[in-house]
Amino acid sequence: MDVDSLIENIADIESRTFSDAWSEESITDSMEQDYNILFVAYVLDNDVRIKTIIGGPDYDKLNDMHIAINKDNFVDEEDYVFAGYLMANIIIDESELLRIAVSSELQRRGIGRSLMMEYLEYIKPYCKRSILEVRQSNIKARRLYEVLGYKNISIRKDYYNAPVEDAIIYECKIKETNE
Repeated sequence: MDVDSLIENIADIESRTFSDAWSEESITDSMEQDYNILFVAYVLDNDVRIKTIIGGPDYDKLNDMHIAINKDNFVDEEDYVFAGYLMANIIIDESELLRIAVSSELQRRGIGRSLMMEYLEYIKPYCKRSILEVRQSNIKARRLYEVLGYKNISIRKDYYNAPVEDAIIYECKIKETNE
């Protein structure tokens, strides 16, 4: 899959999932930042495969992007179906989960959980904590985050639009330090 197709797939899920969907241009801009990471999920029957794609200024060609195929996760994209993605950043020793979404027709198969687990495992060597924000009404996502160790630390009043809603801020401590 080339970069343009990847961006189109992400934008398609964005537009069907979020009222504040990122455009293809926003997704592209995000991947140009060398501190952003993209995890992409593919499925074939019950087999979920995750690719980790590191952003950066050379991202314009998929072969120029740093792609880490996790474990034995070779994906023949002709057979596998694009299922979802997670985008995050790492700045110094902290990571922020920016976006996560799974195609509506492939939800409830553990894909979101697989993306989250891959993300948390990936950031372990680098980060003390992960933070994220989520709509207060998104109970399904909040339960997943809590099961994975995230704790509610704050509320941002009226943060979201369409509809106006509070954001719940979550934190997951990744590793304790002796500092």
